[in-house]
Amino acid sequence: MRVDYDKIAPEYDRHRPGRGPYMPQLVELAREVGAGDVLELGCGTGRSAAEFLEGYPCRLIALDPSLGMLEKAREKGLRGVEWVRGSATHIPLSGGSVQFVFGVFFIHHVPDLAGVSGECARVIRRGAVGFVTASTEFIKRHPMNRYFPSLAGVDLARFRTGGEIEAALRGAGFGRTRVGSHKAPPQPIDEAYVQKVSAKFTSTYELIPPEEFEAGLERLKADVAGNGGRLDEPVEWEWTLVTAKK
Repeated sequence: MRVDYDKIAPEYDRHRPGRGPYMPQLVELAREVGAGDVLELGCGTGRSAAEFLEGYPCRLIALDPSLGMLEKAREKGLRGVEWVRGSATHIPLSGGSVQFVFGVFFIHHVPDLAGVSGECARVIRRGAVGFVTASTEFIKRHPMNRYFPSLAGVDLARFRTGGEIEAALRGAGFGRTRVGSHKAPPQPIDEAYVQKVSAKFTSTYELIPPEEFEAGLERLKADVAGNGGRLDEPVEWEWTLVTAKK
């Protein structure tokens, strides 16, 4: 099963309005290398692009393979952004044309880590890369696993460890690599969270068998309602940031 991003684009970021706690680190990395031209891989509906530009005004090229996602991104009316349809393994830019490449929860969509890393090395003559991805340990202990038995398996089959991403970047010629694990403040599993799950606010839920999803959602709704509108266990979100320079 594959996710049809053109189809889900109109609703994709409706339930993902929160600001990314990783963005200050990406902005700082761009600042360290003095990036004037920046490339975002897997820009989706432009939410990360908007956040990045607030902290770091620059010429931003935002790349995504989904026409539907790019159409939604253009609706944000961001200045200084060139929206480009294309693949992260065949970036339609000339060599050495940018100084910073970043991607937020995109790299699990690209099986060819070596290909992505090689393209990043090609388009950066001197600069840095920063990839935000999910912690595999967080995936394994996610509270929603008990409602959706396929959840962890779906994501563990897609997400690479920070070490694997780091190794691919090193193999492409990057140095000064770093893998960091980070935590966000606990998020309650309440009625608002149930609405996000119901809307399939992450692509993982699109990949769960429909019968399993509906059954798990009903159990989740019942447990939240039966516990005063909130489960005792919150979501303690973790992410991994992999950075490299050349």
